[in-house]
Amino acid sequence: MANADQLAKLFMQQAQQSKNTGMIASALYEQASNNMARNQYESAAERLNHAIEDFQTIDDRIGLAKSYRQLGMVHRYQANYPLALEYMYLALQIYQQVQDLNAISGIHNGLGVILEKMGQYEEASQAHHKALQLNRQLDDQSGVASALYNLGDIRRVMGDYELALTYFTDALKMDLTAGDAKNIAYSYHKIGFVNLQMGNVAVARQNIQKARDMFVQIEAPRDIDWANASMAELLMTEGKLEEAKQLIEGVISRAIANNYKSLLVDAYHLAGQIAFRMDQTSLALEHIDKGIELAQVLNEQFDQARLEKLRVKVHLKNDALAEAFAALQRQKQLDDKLMNSRRLDAIANVQAQVEFVRREQQIDLLEKEKALQQASLQQQELWRNIIISGIIAAFVLIFLLYGRYVQRRLNANLSEQVQLRTLELEAKNKQLQQAYREMEAISLTDKLTGIKNRRFLEQYINTDLQKSYRTYTDFHAGKIEQPLQSDIIVFMIDMDNFKDINDKYGHASGDLVLKQLTQRMANVFRESDYLVRWGGEEFLGIVRFIDRKDAVILAQRMLEAVRQMPFLLADNSAIDQTCSIGFVCYPPCPNSSQETDWLTLVAMADACLYAAKYSGKNCWVGIEEVLDSTICNQTVSPQALNQWLDFEQIRIRHSKDSIDDIKWLNE
Repeated sequence: MANADQLAKLFMQQAQQSKNTGMIASALYEQASNNMARNQYESAAERLNHAIEDFQTIDDRIGLAKSYRQLGMVHRYQANYPLALEYMYLALQIYQQVQDLNAISGIHNGLGVILEKMGQYEEASQAHHKALQLNRQLDDQSGVASALYNLGDIRRVMGDYELALTYFTDALKMDLTAGDAKNIAYSYHKIGFVNLQMGNVAVARQNIQKARDMFVQIEAPRDIDWANASMAELLMTEGKLEEAKQLIEGVISRAIANNYKSLLVDAYHLAGQIAFRMDQTSLALEHIDKGIELAQVLNEQFDQARLEKLRVKVHLKNDALAEAFAALQRQKQLDDKLMNSRRLDAIANVQAQVEFVRREQQIDLLEKEKALQQASLQQQELWRNIIISGIIAAFVLIFLLYGRYVQRRLNANLSEQVQLRTLELEAKNKQLQQAYREMEAISLTDKLTGIKNRRFLEQYINTDLQKSYRTYTDFHAGKIEQPLQSDIIVFMIDMDNFKDINDKYGHASGDLVLKQLTQRMANVFRESDYLVRWGGEEFLGIVRFIDRKDAVILAQRMLEAVRQMPFLLADNSAIDQTCSIGFVCYPPCPNSSQETDWLTLVAMADACLYAAKYSGKNCWVGIEEVLDSTICNQTVSPQALNQWLDFEQIRIRHSKDSIDDIKWLNE
């Protein structure tokens, strides 16, 4: 990796010296690939976005496709699956136009993995089947084996172990023929794991042991511990709990040392199960806490839910019914979030496919127009040559001087035509480049209101948060004075009783009210701030680089902007309307170096919004500052805010007469 970084740095230096846009874009792509290998996803995304701009400038479509695909992988590793789909489809579109079947196959495999992560198992299977067909067409045995392996893994997740075992066994046969040791080891491991789930312990041990031996042979330390974790689960199944405990504790220590985060979450869950079976409930809870903390950092809600489920069992064994009920509530909240997330992901998948087809038709049309312009230009040049040759041949002996005069006139006329056609062709090229840029922009805008949607926020909010965080970090290090105008405020705005509008006046009136709300938001917030439709009648206002003391002024101004002027309906009548607002300031802990991700910020603003709703609506509640940095990334709810307020861990601002007027439960 050190060599790779140095070579990429030298490549960039030479590219910049040559001022070659294509080389600079390629150097950015290589640096981004190195960032990905080190799990530095924010840096990788930033470099890939710059590379995409450069590739668009020079109309390098293969470079664009590679960068789109790599950016899709970055968002996949960040668990931002809808945005990952968008970029994978952009790459697929280009590869289909240039008929690169190998790349198309790889894209379908990537789509299958993303869709599987989104819980869209049937769609994922279809993507892997397409990859399988293409690899068979290309006679790519390694590709066929990979597709079979991926199909088997989907069936394993769905609980269809018999069919999964068939896929893995077929993949192993092809891997053995190809001789790829790593793929052989992967197939052995999956066969062992599936047999373990089916209760075939002896067969499972044999295959897992083979996989581990091969991982040792090819010096793949993470995969060795992956197999060790499966062996620990096997030992637990056999009742050899002490051996299982020692093995999984070794996995945990090495995963921490080598930063194997995903493996570490699974290891904590298994260690918790083993401790639970050994009646070591305190140790089990310790592993569960560590696993949930890491799963929250990775934004893996499924892992959080299953760890909370294990926590319920531990508390029940201890007869701690209140703690068990609290853990069960958290598990249900996570399960509900997962269900809603999968519904949204399903919608995002459909939207991505619709946009893919629409863009494909648009680009095909532009390509055809471009081809017609090119053919017309070539025809003009051909006719010019024919006419010139005919004139010279017919009149060279008789009308030499006259022929030269006519030739000059004809050349001038035809040159003008060629120049005109060339300009038209350049215009079509610019149209085509603009279409590529619009493809990306169209998926970041809410169709009803015209403001940005959550995909836009997912793509751009982290850059602003990092800038604010670095300013405060420099302040804590003594490099700068107290930061001014360096805070970011997240406002969650919700129309009160909006369902009544739809029910009483119809959805056309409801849509009209939402459009008017966005206009009033634009009057309150600045042009440099982000206005985002979060979903339904919920909107986000992201105020960038301002003093957090101004949050209450903006919240009150937004409240009055809604309630002081009636909203027009579809029948030209008008109604009075109010809204509720929750907000949080970033960084929430300005006096510490604790970092908070943007999803936690939204959850904090959402909890404040619920408190405003519970308190009678038509008001605002906000977190101006978190005084205890240890709670910055804990699970947020109105009840949690009430508890933190009681312990003086947060500073709350509100528009009610007294803090006692705020209700933290829905009565």
